[in-house]
Amino acid sequence: METIFRDYEGKDYLQCEALVNDAWEFDRIFKPQGLADIAKLIYTKGSVINSNFRRVIEIDGRVVDFIFGYNENANKPRGDFLFGLKILWRLLQVKPTIPSSRKELLNAFHVHENNRSKLVDKGRSEIVLFVVEKHFKGRGFGKKLWGDFHSHCQESLVKSIIVETNTDGASAFYEKLGFEVIGNFYSPVHQFAAPNSQARIYEYRCQ
Repeated sequence: METIFRDYEGKDYLQCEALVNDAWEFDRIFKPQGLADIAKLIYTKGSVINSNFRRVIEIDGRVVDFIFGYNENANKPRGDFLFGLKILWRLLQVKPTIPSSRKELLNAFHVHENNRSKLVDKGRSEIVLFVVEKHFKGRGFGKKLWGDFHSHCQESLVKSIIVETNTDGASAFYEKLGFEVIGNFYSPVHQFAAPNSQARIYEYRCQ
């Protein structure tokens, strides 16, 4: 079994999106399929666009884990000014099985961002998206990816790193790494996947 730790490449996108879908079950949560595909795109492609640190673990030619991070003291991500317009256009093409579902998805992300902004400011160093395939948990891969991003931030004198998860998600993992709770907030986006959980922001102090 060949294991490779390397930088993310564009060809990895579909495999990363599949890992996101496996973790958050967008195909189950959103109907029709077109709406689920848009949710996966917002979550995955949006994270790629807003990151300037991207690492993956590849085993036998398949990406099984990845981390996308933002380092506030590194080169800024190029971004994609047309991404939001592309999402809106695709939403207009979808014929939801429930008339309000399109609006519900957009509103969920709006409420999420609004409530999150009350806890943390934009522009802070952050683990933007972090997925470890369930079959490979417990092998130290997650710690390896986190260690790479942590070192990258330390080298550029970042003072702290934040991460967003939920109380039913990876909270225990981040607490073991030394992250401390900043606070919880209501997020309909998290409620889709974990109805009984609260969204939570953690902080890791580097200095």
